[in-house]
Formats: sequence, structure tokens, C-alpha cells
Amino acid sequence: MRLLLILGLLITGTTVQAQLQMAKVVGKNADKYKLGFGAFAYYDFPLNEVGNQSARLELMDLAFFPVKNKDVDASAAYVSIKLGYKHIFSETKTGFYLEPQAGYCRVVVAAPNESEASHGDGIAAALEGGYSLEVGQAGNVLNFGLKYETDRAGKEHTLSSVGLRLSYSFNLFRRRE
Repeated sequence: MRLLLILGLLITGTTVQAQLQMAKVVGKNADKYKLGFGAFAYYDFPLNEVGNQSARLELMDLAFFPVKNKDVDASAAYVSIKLGYKHIFSETKTGFYLEPQAGYCRVVVAAPNESEASHGDGIAAALEGGYSLEVGQAGNVLNFGLKYETDRAGKEHTLSSVGLRLSYSFNLFRRRE
């Protein structure tokens, strides 16, 4: 069983892309939170030969938002799994893009005076726009994006944020034709 798991991770590890983001909570109580950070991994399914349209499965998207006053306010985080559609507005993999996404989320809130964090499950919705740049001989892609995400998991577990994203997707064993 372990061998199959390791083999599966190696196969998907050559095609899964990962990104980093800096995010800021917006909306109600946004002034209580510092600048947050996050990471996510996704898999693209090209929908045409050019590669400027793709379905995207965001396998893991997570962000953590520390609070300014640890003694009074509760820190928050979210993790989500989403499906999206990315469209690059050019005839190549280089250009401006838009990507709407929707899926499942879990929002976790850790209050300073409670021993356990509370959480809620709900719906995640996001819209990302940015610029995609194809670099190198293997068709690698560098993305710069700005994303708005709202995670609705109940009245006490709702987060909305704006994030600046950066990613570099590389293909280990593939050359451009």
C-alpha cells in the first residue's frame, strides 16, 4: 500500500503545481487581522491544444490570518478544495487570464480563551485574475494573480480575503514539441 501511495505522489508530483500567496481579510472585522499568508496546489486539465483554456482542480488552498491583538481576538484560517475554469485572453499560454472557482471549504477560528478551535464547513467561491507567462524550453509557466475569495461556513465562520498569488509550474520530464 505504501508503495502505491509513493508511486501516486511521484506521478502527480510531476504535474501538480504549487503557489504561494499573501492575503488580507476584507469586510467585517478586517481591521483585527494582520497580513495573512497561504499556499495551494492545483492540477490543470488543458481543454485545447494551445493551452489557453483549462479546467483547474485546486487540490488544496489554505491561508492563515494572524490577529493584531492575541489576547482579545481570534485568529482564523481556511482550507478549501475548488474546481475552476481558466481562460487566457491570447492564442498562447502567455497573457491576461480570468478564473472563476467554486468548491468546499472549512473555516477554523481559534479564540484566545478557548482550549479548542471551532470550525465550520461550507461553500468557497473565488475569482482570480492575473498574467500568465510561458518561460523556458519545456513550456513552464509563471503566474502572477490577484484573487478574491469568500468562504461561507456559517455566521461565525465566514472569511473574505484578497490575495496576491505567485506560482511557477514546471514539467520535470516533458519537453515542448
